[in-house]
Amino acid sequence: MGEQDITQKTLLAHNDVFADILNALLFSGEQVVKADELTDAQSFSQYKAAEGNLRAQERDVAKKWNRGTICLSLFGLENQTKRDKTMPLRVIGYDGASYREQAKSGRQYPVITLVLYFGTEQKWQTPKSLKESLEIDSRIEKFVSDYTLNIFNLAWLTDEQINSFRGDFKIVAEYLRAVRVGEAQEWERQKIEYVEEICDLLKAISNDDIFDGMRDFIVETQREKGGFQMSEFVQKMISRGRNEGISIGRNEGIPIGIERGRSEGIAFATNRMTSLMTALYSKGRDDDVKRAFSDSAYMEQLYSEFNL
Repeated sequence: MGEQDITQKTLLAHNDVFADILNALLFSGEQVVKADELTDAQSFSQYKAAEGNLRAQERDVAKKWNRGTICLSLFGLENQTKRDKTMPLRVIGYDGASYREQAKSGRQYPVITLVLYFGTEQKWQTPKSLKESLEIDSRIEKFVSDYTLNIFNLAWLTDEQINSFRGDFKIVAEYLRAVRVGEAQEWERQKIEYVEEICDLLKAISNDDIFDGMRDFIVETQREKGGFQMSEFVQKMISRGRNEGISIGRNEGIPIGIERGRSEGIAFATNRMTSLMTALYSKGRDDDVKRAFSDSAYMEQLYSEFNL
């Protein structure tokens, strides 16, 4: 399993985060599933391939929802940073393995898989059901059983849905929405419980090293202000990326400079900011890091100082 895959699963493996995701996405924020009702479920299973060999498959995160000694359901969360046309087949494999495992016991319960899509450029357009992924002769279609995915396009969640989150995953939803629309909304300041896991997840889904230098900044901000507001950071990143991207376009004399401000420009700006934060932390200049995030003129002064 790759390091990035492990990183994406770490935050969701916490029971309180897992329960928060279920309650926000399935129950409109109603606290139906409690963290202490969740227990880890077997995520690894095997199946026999067409050639007769045993193959392994593994869910991202799976937990059983229990009330006392009774299991009410098994929930699985699958993280997707890219669209996958084979997703219906994969989920059928996961769910089928869970149901086969139940056949060994005396009681069966539902298996529900949620696919969390972290993409910000387009919604999930690849097949969302088994039938959509198959080439079916019209004469037999009515005999083909369907299997529909529970896809959640996180970057397109409404304000109401984002506000349904009560824990750390709200920060992830806020960030994805801001990246998609190119503007950070001013959400309420909140206390982040799992700072390292949040930064690791955002780095994994954005492929941006800037989050390596965010941990200490978030911890210190929370200590001083009682919580963290993602918009304070994201808006600076987006604005800087847009402005520098426009500058790149002007210098090259091409009209796509503005669009590059949303892609190459943002990447250029965040890499520049990462280099600055790394240099400041290495010299023990933590106070300068905090000041830079609240004073854009001072940040420009630091860029000049470090020749960035």
